[in-house]
Amino acid sequence: MKYLSFLRFLSSRVHLALGLAALTVGVVLGSSYIGLIPDGEAMTRQHRAALSESTALLASVLLDETQPDVLRQTLELVRKRTPDLLSVGVRSQAGQLLIEVADHAAHWTPGERLQSSDAEIVVPLWQDGAPWGTVEMRYQPLRSAGWIGYAQDPSLKLSGFVFAVCVVMFLLYLRRMLRELDPSRAVPQRVRAAYDTLTEGLVVLDRSGSIVLANKSTAQMLGVAESSLVARSPTEFGWSRGEGEAVAADEQPWQRALTTGEAQRDVHMTLENALGVRFSLRANCSPIRDDRGQLQALVVSFQDVTELEQRGMALQAAKEQADAANQAKSQFLANMSHEIRTPMNAILGFTEVLRRNGLRSSNDAAKHLDIIHSSGKHLLNLINDILDLSKVEAGRLQAEMVDAAPHRVALEVVQTLQERADDKGLQLKLDFPASLPATIQLDPARLRQILTNLVGNAIKFTERGGVTLTLWLDSSQQPPLYRLDVKDSGIGIPADKLESVFEPFVQAESSTTRRFGGTGLGLTISRGFARAMGGDIVASSVYGKGTTFSVSLPAGELVGVEMLDPALLRASITAAAPQVQATRWAFPARRVLVVDDGVENRQLVRVLLEEVGLQVEEAENGQIALDRIAEEDFDLVLMDMQMPVMDGMTATRRLRDCGFKLPVVALTANAMKGFESELEAAGFDGYQTKPIDVDALLRDLAARLGGQPVAEADDAIATPPIEAAPMLVDIDFDLDITNEQDTTAFAPLTSRLANHARLGKIAERFAVQLPGKLAEVDAAAHVGDFESLAALAHWLKGAGGSMGYDDLFEPSKALEMAARNADRFAIDAPLAELHRLSQRINRGLRAPEVEEMSA
Repeated sequence: MKYLSFLRFLSSRVHLALGLAALTVGVVLGSSYIGLIPDGEAMTRQHRAALSESTALLASVLLDETQPDVLRQTLELVRKRTPDLLSVGVRSQAGQLLIEVADHAAHWTPGERLQSSDAEIVVPLWQDGAPWGTVEMRYQPLRSAGWIGYAQDPSLKLSGFVFAVCVVMFLLYLRRMLRELDPSRAVPQRVRAAYDTLTEGLVVLDRSGSIVLANKSTAQMLGVAESSLVARSPTEFGWSRGEGEAVAADEQPWQRALTTGEAQRDVHMTLENALGVRFSLRANCSPIRDDRGQLQALVVSFQDVTELEQRGMALQAAKEQADAANQAKSQFLANMSHEIRTPMNAILGFTEVLRRNGLRSSNDAAKHLDIIHSSGKHLLNLINDILDLSKVEAGRLQAEMVDAAPHRVALEVVQTLQERADDKGLQLKLDFPASLPATIQLDPARLRQILTNLVGNAIKFTERGGVTLTLWLDSSQQPPLYRLDVKDSGIGIPADKLESVFEPFVQAESSTTRRFGGTGLGLTISRGFARAMGGDIVASSVYGKGTTFSVSLPAGELVGVEMLDPALLRASITAAAPQVQATRWAFPARRVLVVDDGVENRQLVRVLLEEVGLQVEEAENGQIALDRIAEEDFDLVLMDMQMPVMDGMTATRRLRDCGFKLPVVALTANAMKGFESELEAAGFDGYQTKPIDVDALLRDLAARLGGQPVAEADDAIATPPIEAAPMLVDIDFDLDITNEQDTTAFAPLTSRLANHARLGKIAERFAVQLPGKLAEVDAAAHVGDFESLAALAHWLKGAGGSMGYDDLFEPSKALEMAARNADRFAIDAPLAELHRLSQRINRGLRAPEVEEMSA
């Protein structure tokens, strides 16, 4: 079978040459068999037999002589005159070797031989009519032993020689003859060259359906050599329809054209060629007739429409996707028009009531303002959903991974939403069926938004029963997964809608929006948050009985992480969170140089460090710091990163180049992943983030300068802790994705340092200067000075948090990033938020006066 499959790849000329050579060899072997060709081996055997008989006759005569040496000499003479005779021996009837010529015993095969061969001939000797012995004659073998002997067969040699010579001669002969007989030679070479330039496949078939001419495009489509197509039929190749159904031979267009004599037009077929490449072709068949109208040949053309077909399929898929997207967005706009009109009607309506009636009834006015505030907050949540979705779809959503406790986040969410569940008469339960790690790597702010959305939705869509939030560790996965399952007994989701609820603008049923409200964006955003943390959200549901949304987050290796048993976790549900007492420190007399271009930041650090006994000196930029360090002695340097004249990175590198060995600690608002390696390369010994975490800063300085913790006196005024604002990586400020009312959205905003004797004054000065700084920000944004705008936003990001106004951090960060990207459109939202926060800060400054006037 392998041989036959191999023959299929040989050309017709080779097939003919092999067949003719085989016929010739058969004729030679037949001639040899019937004796027309002499057999050399047979003649040699006859000669040896005759010589052996003559030698035996001579030996019988010489046996009567009285001198035995005469017989030996005669036998030696016979051996010398016969080149292929190796040895001769005379053996008695008893088997004794009497005469030995040319070491006969070594050449002769031991043992009694019953018959002779072409190499060893035994002839009997007679004396007085009775057997006397034998003459043994050893000849050169005509052939070697084994398979080599078969190869030395003269007939085989002759056959091989004749076959090889005939194959070569026939190939040369047929090459010329077939070239003369090739129908394609009837086409002039210039015409054939023109055919080969065509991109369409072109084939000429004779009346039997065999190919007599094919151009290069056809050979490329069929995946075979052009020369091998002659005398073959196109039917041999695997033709099929667009659906993959094979086309029968009699249904192929050229067969129908040959049968009916009629042309076949635009017949669409597909072909997977010998190389595995799939083509989509359009075939046309045109008959060629002679003067009598008889069909003489058939011209078949193949037009390659593969690319057109693929483009058509891609366009169809794109059209379907666009139609689906337009339908979803149309539905979304319909939902939004309803969602937005409802609070807008309340806002405009009650605003008109207040305009017409004034403040005649303070109770009614307060109610109207509450409704206006609630409706405005609802609009803000709708806008927030759209902004968060834009970040998810743009792939710009990232998470800041820190060590955090998911069970604490879950507890906060349950406590926040407990009142909403109580209003509907639902049981809201937090469950810990097994031990959990105390902390894992996650973004707690994003997890809080996810759980708030999932639990809030579960409460919204549940009328009876309750909602359970279950936390458990899935150790069947490696590494293990931390799972948070939100299970409700609500309306459920149909099985065919489980995945689509995660698509933007989609809810399980169109009636859901009318009944419960909402944008249909919450699950999309939540899944984006989960995936940004390396996890995912999946849903399972029994329609009409309830739904479970499962959040999975990577728990990490958990090596050295404390495991909390369920009893301890359940106890934490009712236990009050312990109050963290700020540690007080006492330092030896050490000099610290604070390098920062922000006056407020330097003053803040000065107050903090002087309270613990350190001596503080200031520098406005890196160049001034280098000059002071060259002239004075310092024990430690606190270095800001971005400053005019010379930044912190450059200044620290130059310090290290000059041999400065004392600690240099960075103060930065850009503590992003991978930033530590840049600081280490520049020569920093460590870093502290802005807004400043006082406890972390003092612990770090105590380790470097020998500070010691001291007991807190009862009458001492403890330094209020200045906690760092959340270091979120996304470019937008954080807004809650739930529909809860935020009663603090327009309330006065005061600094966390306001009650501190010395820090409160610094924070107040910052608040007074803030409108002026925002005016500079507005001016830079108006003229498109992105460099100045980024510098101002960076200052505001660090100074605002350090002064206790943590709400300024995220919009300042978003504004800085938009300015660095020169994104004019992304500036408006964070800038508007900064102005709103400035108004709240301004209200906070005037709040005491208002209280005195009302009193």
